[in-house]
Amino acid sequence: MWTSGTGPLLPGGASPSGTRRDGSEPGGPLPDLAGVTWIIVAALLFGSQFVFHKYCPGFGPGAYNITMALGILLGAAAAQPLLGLSSMPVMLGALAFAGGMVWVFGNLLLVYAVASAGMARAFIIVNFTAVFSFFGGIAFLGELPALTAPRLGLIVTGIGLVMAGAFLVGTTVPRNRVQGAGGRGKDGRGQQGSGAEGNGGNGPGTDGARMRRGLVAVFIATLFFSTYNAMIAFAINREGAPAGPTLGLLAPGAVAGAVLAAAVAGGGSLSAWRAAPRKWHLLALAQGLVWAAAMACIMFGWMGTGIAMGTPVQVGTQTLVSSLWGIVMFGELRDVGDRRGAYAKFISGAALTVGGIALITFT
Repeated sequence: MWTSGTGPLLPGGASPSGTRRDGSEPGGPLPDLAGVTWIIVAALLFGSQFVFHKYCPGFGPGAYNITMALGILLGAAAAQPLLGLSSMPVMLGALAFAGGMVWVFGNLLLVYAVASAGMARAFIIVNFTAVFSFFGGIAFLGELPALTAPRLGLIVTGIGLVMAGAFLVGTTVPRNRVQGAGGRGKDGRGQQGSGAEGNGGNGPGTDGARMRRGLVAVFIATLFFSTYNAMIAFAINREGAPAGPTLGLLAPGAVAGAVLAAAVAGGGSLSAWRAAPRKWHLLALAQGLVWAAAMACIMFGWMGTGIAMGTPVQVGTQTLVSSLWGIVMFGELRDVGDRRGAYAKFISGAALTVGGIALITFT
């Protein structure tokens, strides 16, 4: 069916080839401790990755997406000796490549959302990926076959909490639209205008209409991310595709998708990419390397938990991490009029989403 290499076995019995020591199927009905550990490590990386983007605010989403994808390609290539060199069927390789393309379109929307709404708000909305991936894992991958009616009721309650929390976070926006004619990035360079490749001079939290567009964008991104999760989990959990070549093939898919998206969208993305300063490219490459490391960890985690159980743990953890970065480090709620009320709504929304995810995962 497929041929794997002889890479090292991982804690908990998972291996880079997608099998376990005891021969049991990965992605079972209960979270595997080793799988959860890998997922938490991945979530720490995923939740921190956009710190790099904060230091090149004039690097538009389409252009940034290309360089970040190149960083993922570099990271995937560097990880191959660690993951175990192996081969996989052509169809599974094509699925991994297509998965990279699906993911990168979602990432383009997420980059725009972080620039428009900030890390803290954007990653709260990313929690919807947990909801979609949960049902995707059950419906398409056959995970959690022993799901009972009482547990389904608790899961529905958890989904309601996630949605309520996302609503509270989504309403922590400025009341008045602030106009800007272009500002200066942190390296002193002038930012571009208010089009798709620029920030219009306003950082996250200063433009209510733009922030709402960012929140809509990140919600749409969750559909791409959930589809990507199902595609990759199908390859490694259902079909036994090894982690090394899966990561190695989804990375060039991400590069191809990023270039295609920039070319189709127009708006100067490709010219902006060529004209961007070296510092911005290095920052975007660094984010891609972090993402590649996180993706390697998450694939090992899925081998223990599947996406139905693993994704809620991932997004709940990365929500807390990204919120701390956004609020504490970058002050993303400073420009809201009623700051105390905004903090209260945000904290309440974050608590509801994390509580909902915990209810989905551990009931």
